[in-house]
Amino acid sequence: MEQDHIEQFKQAFVGRTCSIEREPPFWRADFGDQFTIAFRVPWRIVANGRVAFGDEDDGQQFGLPAPLDGEERAASVLGERIVQILHVDEETGDLRIEFDGHTRIDVFNQSCGYEGWDAYYTAGGERWGVIAMGGGELAVVPG
Repeated sequence: MEQDHIEQFKQAFVGRTCSIEREPPFWRADFGDQFTIAFRVPWRIVANGRVAFGDEDDGQQFGLPAPLDGEERAASVLGERIVQILHVDEETGDLRIEFDGHTRIDVFNQSCGYEGWDAYYTAGGERWGVIAMGGGELAVVPG
């Protein structure tokens, strides 16, 4: 993946808010204007230094009056938080989306064969996609 595409991708989501939607078998982060990232691997939201929600928490009761609704929980933690920076580990394909208010989303690309996540956005007037390939390689494709 060429360096200019990496920087475009990192900057494309800055300043946006995020909502999380469950689309079995994966989750989708929607940043508006058709800027999306689909998580096909484990992910979590960390707020104020603690795990506030993990993708496997959806539907678990945890001694609560009702099972945890992942979309509701994500909405309550992320609220209107704004993306400050996006980090991509170019060796593993792991993704970190940092928001204001000491909140972040961590996405773990854990397979040597399966794609972990895919993102679609517009930069420079063109539609792009970034795919975290098995093994950690990042592929940039016209969207």
